[in-house]
Amino acid sequence: MAIPPRTPVIVGVGQLTDRPTRDASPESRPEPVDLMVEALERAAIDTGVAKVLDSLDELVAISSFVWHPRDPALLVAQRLGLRNVTTRLTPIGGNIAQKLVHESARRILNAEVTTVAVVGAEAMNAQLLARRADHRLQWALQGDEVARPLDPTDDGAPLTDAEYSQGLRLPVDVYPLFENARRARLRWSLDEQRARLGALWSNFSSVATTNPYAWLAQYHSPATITTPTADNRMVSFPYTKLLIANVPVDMGAAYIITSYEHARRLGVDHDRMVFPHCGADANDHWFVSERPTLDDSPAMRALWSTLRHFGARADEFHHLDLYSCFPTVVQTACDVLGIDAFDSSRIPTLTGGLTFGGGPGNNYTTHAIASMVDAVRADPTGRGLVTALGWFSTKHSWGTYGAAPPEGGFRWAAPQDEVDAQPRCRYEQVNGVVSVESYTVTHARDGSPTSLIVAARTSDATRVWCHSNDASLMQEAETTELIGRMGEIRDTVLTL
Repeated sequence: MAIPPRTPVIVGVGQLTDRPTRDASPESRPEPVDLMVEALERAAIDTGVAKVLDSLDELVAISSFVWHPRDPALLVAQRLGLRNVTTRLTPIGGNIAQKLVHESARRILNAEVTTVAVVGAEAMNAQLLARRADHRLQWALQGDEVARPLDPTDDGAPLTDAEYSQGLRLPVDVYPLFENARRARLRWSLDEQRARLGALWSNFSSVATTNPYAWLAQYHSPATITTPTADNRMVSFPYTKLLIANVPVDMGAAYIITSYEHARRLGVDHDRMVFPHCGADANDHWFVSERPTLDDSPAMRALWSTLRHFGARADEFHHLDLYSCFPTVVQTACDVLGIDAFDSSRIPTLTGGLTFGGGPGNNYTTHAIASMVDAVRADPTGRGLVTALGWFSTKHSWGTYGAAPPEGGFRWAAPQDEVDAQPRCRYEQVNGVVSVESYTVTHARDGSPTSLIVAARTSDATRVWCHSNDASLMQEAETTELIGRMGEIRDTVLTL
């Protein structure tokens, strides 16, 4: 079968993980630009051809959590001596790297571009070392004369004022609400939930032992993962440190995508090529307050329905990397796919996930894509699925891959209208009698509880956010099921 010349294909991937030695100093640690340059150089070498970077039309930088030059892709291009390349900087979101595969594939098909490289890195471990040593990092920056090539985005504030006011600021504050809502829906006891989370993440740690780029490449037992200790403190109930994304890492990754005809012209061997088959992107209701069911994702269901319409089947995916910032989203994706999240014979990660593989901010999915390319090359008859998400399980991107080109060509859709048509929950800050819908208990760095954050419902199903700092109630919340209990809110403070 002749392959259409503008068929999009990934031809090179690169990853690196720079783990510190025990006596590492801030000065000895890499800058983000160093990691990006090396990751892109590795991706270029991975193509098997010389001077592939000279043919780049665009170089896209994934936004960093901790490093904010005006145009990081330009710094990379200058370090590599690349000229006449358009540089771009992405908005925030763990979905972005996969979304860029879909965007680049469509633009290649439409002859808008021929070759695009995507690269990102985080050096949050280096930043942590510097903060502990009271050391001022001298990372590369740029003056105001450098234009900031921000991609247009309609992202607004990720949380409502009411959500912020009750202590919901970071993902680690919000995702436990989803996890605990799942526990109540499935009627697990707290002990059953703890056992399942430990088993799921222990499986992920076993995969990390086979990943040469994993930040924590050792096996962790279920009990080790779920038992709070000095080194594994409770962060936000039910999540210990070993159940959340591990962001203080120094990691970089890149991929290069081009057209089939250009790959052949460059001399890329066919066995280096991995083809995006189909993809889909959509957002869940933007604010958590609007979502009728906290542990559900209509967007995930819409994306999977779209991919199935394109011919994808869950049983054909030999290789899976489901976004894994927290266990709850892995379980939700598995529910949507109709697979068992806890099946140790089919663990849905290639890297070990964001805890053990490493969670380099917005750039994790670039590592997942690179790992998927390696997996598909090693198993040319198998197909793969990468899922990605951003914010609070808000922005979603799912894509499939194979060693052979897709029958009928690459296909993509954005079923946003389908998601937007789903019901929305009414929310309002009111006083009165409520029932507990879900909750978490946040903890300080010394492990002590700091706040009980609660999503509650009034008798007419209006969602209300509230909290309590009562020490006995916080302790009770981690030993006894509160979901379904009746209480009363006065000025956003809950009493049971």
